[in-house]
Formats: sequence, structure tokens, C-alpha cells
Amino acid sequence: MKHYTEIPHYHYLAFSCYKHAKLFLDEFLYSLFLKHLERAHKRELFKLYGYIVMPNHVHLLIFPEKDVIIPAILKAIKQSFSHHALNHLRDYYPDIYYELFKTKGSRTIRVFWQAGGGYDRNIFSETVYNNTLEYMHLNPVRKQLVQSPLDWKWSSARYYSEGIADTIEINTPELW
Repeated sequence: MKHYTEIPHYHYLAFSCYKHAKLFLDEFLYSLFLKHLERAHKRELFKLYGYIVMPNHVHLLIFPEKDVIIPAILKAIKQSFSHHALNHLRDYYPDIYYELFKTKGSRTIRVFWQAGGGYDRNIFSETVYNNTLEYMHLNPVRKQLVQSPLDWKWSSARYYSEGIADTIEINTPELW
């Protein structure tokens, strides 16, 4: 996956759990991911404009800070989270945990995320920005997990509807 970071702009990122498995199995894992997302956000690696954590993947709408590249952002979020998440899966979901081993050369490693950088799309207009947020927030409705985007707890939808950032701080968009 190539990431275009020469000129600062918004990025829509999506990345999946290993083998697209539904690894976000309980509230602890969703909360843990948001904790690690917030930690990377507070390190001022990027501005966060939207997010949604689904059972088997994540969507983010971000704006990298100057001189911060997308792979560094993904590493800061995914690597720190996966260590803790895998330990949780080992302790509470051992049957699933033992499916998350992968051979890499002569080593066997544990993995939470699908290999690669995921999906990265540049956002250059307010219309595409708004459409991207709507697409993200409607994801749990399309997957029939909830009736309304506002019902999905692991999303920035309530921030945009009600001004409530109840799980993680959202930056105010500075649109075109």
C-alpha cells in the first residue's frame, strides 16, 4: 500500500483484523482500541476527525501533523494495541487466540491485524469528506448491528449529531 503524504491533507484509513476475523469480541477490546487511538492522537501525530471500530475492522478520518507519515501513525495505533489485545484474547478467548499465529520465516508470531497498511484514500474536498464520514458512520447499520449510527457506541457519529465526544476527543474540522 502506498501512502501519499507529501502534501498535508485528510486521509481516510481502513484496516482489518487478521483474516478479517471478528476479533473485537467484547467491550474491553473496543475500549482498549480507543484508548490506544487516543494515546496516539494526544502524541500529536494527527488530528482525528472521525472513527468507527467494527467487529472486524476500523475506519479513521485523520489529518497527519506536519512531517508525520501514515505508516508511523498506523504503527503507533496498531502495534501498541495488538500486544494488549492478544493477551486479552489469550486469557478470555483461547480458542480464537490460537488461530492468530502466523509463520514468518523460521518464527511463529501472534497477529491481530491483517498484514499491510490497509486502505488509504486522500480526501481533497468537503463533499468527499462528508460522504466518507457518512459511509463510516452507517457501517454498523449496513451490517445490521444497530438501527441508527447513533446507537453504535464505538464511533464518532454522536459527535457529529449531538456534539458529544463521549469516548475519544474529536478535532473540529477546518473544512475547505
